[in-house]
Amino acid sequence: MLFIKRLLFAALGSVLMTTGANATLIQFDMCVGANACKIAPDEAPIPNPIIADPNLGVLLGWDEMQNVTLTQNLYINRVADPTASFVDQDAKGYFILAGTIVSSHYIEWDPGAGSDAAVQATLNFDSDIFGFITSDENLANSDAALGLAGFDYADFGLRGLEKGDVTDFSPGGDKSLVDINWRASSPGDWTRLITAFSPGAPPSEIPEPTTLLLFGLSLMVLARTRRSR
Repeated sequence: MLFIKRLLFAALGSVLMTTGANATLIQFDMCVGANACKIAPDEAPIPNPIIADPNLGVLLGWDEMQNVTLTQNLYINRVADPTASFVDQDAKGYFILAGTIVSSHYIEWDPGAGSDAAVQATLNFDSDIFGFITSDENLANSDAALGLAGFDYADFGLRGLEKGDVTDFSPGGDKSLVDINWRASSPGDWTRLITAFSPGAPPSEIPEPTTLLLFGLSLMVLARTRRSR
């Protein structure tokens, strides 16, 4: 009986570990122009619902779904490496192929409260950057698959980046970095940044097959034990 309890607790612990979340947006380097550059939820709350034109002058980022296997092609607007094996293009634009494992991150910038009109910073992640989703259409279409569960993204117009907003991938040859220089007005800039598999975060949706098998076996053994009693 002691063995059964240990097996069950081990399985439950494994399942709980796979549903946790660790920040994979490591830090903002060399932040200039903003009142502050913060990573939520450790340094600031995640705004829910998102409010257009917050006028806070804060560059804010947070992690969304991590290590998700895409079930359909994901259209993105700015691609770090158009020649990558998992990237393709059609009449609608570039997309990341279904079957690719990705992690998602949301970045918000709206000047105000004495900040400059533009912000410059280096975004530092723990895995390679694949690209940005910046158009209203592609952001709305990816909210359900990559956004936080139960989160209100307030699908307002002019939500993404403008053409003049700079996203300079791989400064110094480091694929986990991107330099940004964004100038925003009302209602501000919001964008979804897509990275590769993150070693700092477990799968967000489904435990690994081995964990599921262990958990299932534990439940079966426990059920048989109860019936025998």
